[in-house]
Amino acid sequence: MAVTESIERELKFEAGIDIAFPRLDTVKRVAEARGPDRAQLSATYFDTPGLDLSRARITLRHRTGGSDAGWHLKLPSSEGARREVHSPLTDLASGPPSDLIDHIQVHVRGQELFPIAVIVNQRSTTTLIGKDGAALAEVTDDHVTGLSVRPGLRHETHWREWEAALITGDEKLLDAIRERVLAAGAHDSPSPSKLARTIGPLTDSPARGTSPGHGDAGSDPAGSDPAGSDPAGSEDARFPRGTAGALAVDSLRTHRAAFLAHDPLVRANAPDAIHQMRVAARRMRSVLRAYRPILDRSRTDPVESELKWLAKVLGEARDAEVMHRRLAALIDTQAPGTIATSTRKSLLGTQQEAFDAAFAAVVEALRSDRYFDLLTSLDQLLGAESFNRKARSDAEEIVDKALLRLFRRIRGHVRDAAAAASQQERDPLLHTVRKESKRLRYAAEVASKHHVGRKPLKRIKRARNAAEDVQEILGEHQDGVITRALLDDYSGRAAAISVPANELARLAGYEQALADIAEARFKPAWKKLRKAIRQL
Repeated sequence: MAVTESIERELKFEAGIDIAFPRLDTVKRVAEARGPDRAQLSATYFDTPGLDLSRARITLRHRTGGSDAGWHLKLPSSEGARREVHSPLTDLASGPPSDLIDHIQVHVRGQELFPIAVIVNQRSTTTLIGKDGAALAEVTDDHVTGLSVRPGLRHETHWREWEAALITGDEKLLDAIRERVLAAGAHDSPSPSKLARTIGPLTDSPARGTSPGHGDAGSDPAGSDPAGSDPAGSEDARFPRGTAGALAVDSLRTHRAAFLAHDPLVRANAPDAIHQMRVAARRMRSVLRAYRPILDRSRTDPVESELKWLAKVLGEARDAEVMHRRLAALIDTQAPGTIATSTRKSLLGTQQEAFDAAFAAVVEALRSDRYFDLLTSLDQLLGAESFNRKARSDAEEIVDKALLRLFRRIRGHVRDAAAAASQQERDPLLHTVRKESKRLRYAAEVASKHHVGRKPLKRIKRARNAAEDVQEILGEHQDGVITRALLDDYSGRAAAISVPANELARLAGYEQALADIAEARFKPAWKKLRKAIRQL
């Protein structure tokens, strides 16, 4: 089923029933005002029992009539604009199509979607044409009947409104249209949407706890911030600036928003989406681990565990994605004629199959009740119940202890790696050093954004940068180790995948050399990290 997306930029105005529609062909840069074209539009709006979509400023409707009949999904975009996703018209009784639900499953979470309103609109559309013949904007005159069909809350309302929507025009044109419309007697609409006006405030519909971007139960359907709102309330009221709680809350809020934002992108297999969602999950885990002393672990440890589960599922797909790209680059850097074209095709095809299987597992996980429960836990994570009394402690003291605690863990793994009897024992230990260094880096990043005092801030940034160097160097080492192991595995079934064993051996040797170079670079980077931690 074809799905199309567009960015919608429009203004809404409330107009009295008797005032005349303004003349628009004299607006600056408009050569002609065509129309009006008249149509009757009928739209049925869907939401969850708790109106979770409305609370997140999202509308999902089935529309008939006019030139854009079909399923429409409107999502918040940049300030003053909306992202609109269209899917072809299907039978209303069959319900919203799955390809649209994937865009909003992070809010729906497997719940049933049912009609909450029917809006019938007698629309007259005037199209503004520029001097070059291009359509600049549409201005509509709408006589609207809105019917709320929620059980026990049925009511009907009538009003008139005008809308101005850009096509190829710019903001200056929109401003000029607004000036003309206001001069005609209309005024800016106080209601964000026809749906919001139809169903009214959400005081009569209980929210599903503190779900992403949902305001309190009394908020307007379009009045909350779906990406970055703090469902637990004001940060300053609970944890003043400079406290450990303020650091943790701000970081968790930021990474939670990124995590939720990438959910629909992962489902659509958008470029880099799996990686970014996994990074957001890991960053939240790092905060929960680094700042355990200020947390109620009976509440936060289960969240950390579930984030680990999801990061592992995402990691399988991400690793396959990285290996595909790395193998392609590795083969392409070899001397001409040393690796056959058929070898390249076979190896990359096999790796693509691995990614496809891993991605299917990701999609299955994101459709599971376990994942929906994790989302609910993340909603509640910023609440006061997640923190103990130490959250109001001075940030500097808590941060220093957290970084030292993480460093000691890294140091123990480094010593174990140095004492390893073989490369096979050392490689996984160095990988653990990398993961722990990443946690230290993330914890230091949280602190560096809020820490007060130049000297402490400089020291924390130095530790963060040193940890990042270790992480990146050992990341290169781990990529080499994994690729070599993958090639060794392929060597064991070279005949089955139609690849010459000698070509696989050549590639594996090249990867081992890259891993060895990275391991040699680790030693000075480790010394730099030790020094940075000592200076805290």
